[in-house]
Amino acid sequence: MDFLSIPGRLLLDTCVLNIIQDEGAYIFEGEIPEGLTESEIPEDLKALRYIFQVNERAAFQFLVSPLTFAELANATNIFRNWRRIQWAFDVLDVWLIVLEETGDRKKEGGTVQHRFKLTEELQELESRLMSNPDFRRDPFDRLLLIQYKMGNCDAFLTVDRNTIWRHRDWLLNEGIKVLSPSDFWAALKPYAALWY
Repeated sequence: MDFLSIPGRLLLDTCVLNIIQDEGAYIFEGEIPEGLTESEIPEDLKALRYIFQVNERAAFQFLVSPLTFAELANATNIFRNWRRIQWAFDVLDVWLIVLEETGDRKKEGGTVQHRFKLTEELQELESRLMSNPDFRRDPFDRLLLIQYKMGNCDAFLTVDRNTIWRHRDWLLNEGIKVLSPSDFWAALKPYAALWY
């Protein structure tokens, strides 16, 4: 991936948002997670640490979908999810500020209020997604992909190797780039020194 192809605006899957919240001490401070050694840290978690180190200067835009709140509210561990919901609100708050302050994509996507209306193009995308049995069965994934388009994102960041990941080649043809944190870091790493 060349420098100009590095995603600048990424939609975070709920699972990535959860990892950032749960493993923030490692991602932001370098504290090794309890019960692990440095060599046992999963590659995607290491990648998130590197991405956020670069992001201290690079200013990537991370979008969190309102659907994330619905997913978090439906989980079983209420105390743990209360922290995650608060964290999601914090990320959403930052995202909305960035969205209102940056004019680079505002014209393309309209105002925040406009972004939640399905245009004809988005309705057509939803129809194509509905033709796939996996997306027909999973309304959250289907709607996340529509929100990706509404947010004019460059990549969808996930560690969930289920529906969206399995169909990432097909989704790329729809203009939806699906990456794991390790994929994103592999693309970013050759250029990371530019932000130091």
